[in-house]
Amino acid sequence: MVVDIFNTGKKYNVIYADPPWRYGSKQPFLMRGTRFHRLEEFYRTTSMNEMQNWNISKIADKDCALFMWSTDSHIPEALELMKAWGFKYVTVAFVWLKQTSKGKPVANLGQWTMKGAELCLLGTRGRMHRHKIKHNIRQVFSAERTKHSKKPAVVREFITEMFGDVPRIELFAREKCEGWDCWGDEV
Repeated sequence: MVVDIFNTGKKYNVIYADPPWRYGSKQPFLMRGTRFHRLEEFYRTTSMNEMQNWNISKIADKDCALFMWSTDSHIPEALELMKAWGFKYVTVAFVWLKQTSKGKPVANLGQWTMKGAELCLLGTRGRMHRHKIKHNIRQVFSAERTKHSKKPAVVREFITEMFGDVPRIELFAREKCEGWDCWGDEV
């Protein structure tokens, strides 16, 4: 179900977010065919100030987990945004080792090292019921990189296995997924 997060009375125990980070001076250019493209040609990015001002606590249950994707260059901003939304950073929940369609590791040109992984950070508020959490979900996984910035569907499955059938929403969603409410420009 597509939800207007600014005008709902619904509360969620799990919030899964892939913020549309702005890069500023660290703006990457993506090669497609014979030309380089800026991220804004693929999707609308949002300023840190605008994202911090969203009242995410309005949709977060008193006991809630936040899974937030971050590139390595945005870790400080991700931690700041997590705090602004009322969550305490706990750990790196997932490390996605990106693969090509042929199963080879992805190696994108980076400012310091070749990039081939993305992080999903975990923050909490209140007390999640730890006795209900499945504990055998692996942090590191490999999956194919497809459309730019699209995250692997398996992460939603991992989160559902960890917390069970609780109210959950995906922010900045690109597609509808059964069992998840969603909000974003692309759904």
